[in-house]
Amino acid sequence: MNKEAIDGLKTEEEVKMEIDDFKKSIRHLEIELDYEESRRKTNLVYIRKLEKEINDKYEKLDTLYEAN
Repeated sequence: MNKEAIDGLKTEEEVKMEIDDFKKSIRHLEIELDYEESRRKTNLVYIRKLEKEINDKYEKLDTLYEAN
């Protein structure tokens, strides 16, 4: 195999790993968001921050899928 092919495979594997990391991160944030929304004393500022962070990660994930 030539160097370009090997580099391409490494890059593809790195993107797949990054996608998996983003999925895990999003899931953890969604769990935290669900918890915060279920609490009696809801911190709306924190909830909005979580929602924005989740949306940002979904946008980045979409970008990674398009690149892959």
